[in-house]
This record gives sequence, C-alpha cells and structure tokens, in this order.
Amino acid sequence: MESTRYFVEFDINTPFTKEMAMYIPSQRKRVSSLFYEGKILSYSISAERDKLWVVFVASSEEELVSLIESLPMIIFMTYQYRALMFVQMASVIPEMSLN
Repeated sequence: MESTRYFVEFDINTPFTKEMAMYIPSQRKRVSSLFYEGKILSYSISAERDKLWVVFVASSEEELVSLIESLPMIIFMTYQYRALMFVQMASVIPEMSLN
C-alpha cells in the first residue's frame, strides 16, 4: 500500500502548565519512536509553544488519525491536517562513504 505525506498543524492549549510538562518525556519518547519507524519526517514547535507542525507518513487517513491520537500530549491539543503532494527536505545526516 502506498503511503501519503500529511502536514498536521496542532494548536496547543495555552498557557503551558505543569501538568502539560509532565507529559513531555513520554511525548519525546513516542515522537522518537515514530521518527525511527519512518512515520514522522519533521517535527517543529513554535517559540511561543502554542503551535506544533508535523509531517507524518501514513497509508490512510485512518492510520494518520491513529498516529496523531497516539501522541501523549494530544489531550492538550486540537489539530487539522492536509495531504501533501510532495515533501522536500534538506538531509541533515551525512552520507556514508565506503572509502
């Protein structure tokens, strides 16, 4: 099954609370796992901590929603998403040389 890239914009409830901060370690762990699985291509938070932007890879909208809902901090956010035609990103990992 072919995968689609989705741009997801999250609105984070403000102000940022101590309760929200308690979820940060589990959020980071889940995000790292999704990066490793190839389900997240980019993850950015605004300096004001009120917006989160993520590019997900999913085989369907149902899978996308499942991935979004698996984020521990989703209880503090609302979101909207759009399918993308393509994503172009700079590589931050240098290519390996066999020389």
